[in-house]
Amino acid sequence: MLIFIVNRVKIYYDSYMQYQTGVITMEADGRNTKLLISESYKKLVLLYPYEKITIKMITDGAGLIRPTFYNHFRDKNEVFEWILQEELINILHSLINNKMEKEAIKMIFVYFGNNKEFYKRLFMITGQNSFEEVFENSIFRIFFQILKNYSKDEKKLFLTRENISRYYSMGLVYIIKMWISDADRNNMFAPEEVYESYIFLITHSLLDYID
Repeated sequence: MLIFIVNRVKIYYDSYMQYQTGVITMEADGRNTKLLISESYKKLVLLYPYEKITIKMITDGAGLIRPTFYNHFRDKNEVFEWILQEELINILHSLINNKMEKEAIKMIFVYFGNNKEFYKRLFMITGQNSFEEVFENSIFRIFFQILKNYSKDEKKLFLTRENISRYYSMGLVYIIKMWISDADRNNMFAPEEVYESYIFLITHSLLDYID
């Protein structure tokens, strides 16, 4: 797993150095602008109620003009989609492609453990395209990819890959949300402990809890 994290850090470092040296492509320029916007966005999410954060506040914090934001994002909700994709989902797909499914699932808990307060606030967003909805759909695609790699999808069965993936994505998102949203659980349990609890939960049936 470490090699993927190192590669991700290298991408961020290369983007920074391109700005410093002035050697920059249009693609890199767009990525660097998104990085500036996302860093400003993260700081504001930790400081203000989400509904109070404006596009101007985000671009001011990034040292950009307001129209620049709309060259890269439709709205502020799309920023958290990009952050989640860049910092977590892309790496999970890479791990799965290398048959490191357990490491991928564990990384979800480690990542959220390292960003608890930020995502605790994002989970409070309600309505269409909420963070919870976006996160669940992203995890659904992760589980679907895992099942596609290892299982045959019997179209005549009720439990298709899609149904199973949706079931497990809803459960994982609920566990993450419950963990980081509850102050007691947040401080009491480390990511590794929550991960182990989750693995126990998905490898045992309800009947195992009944004497």
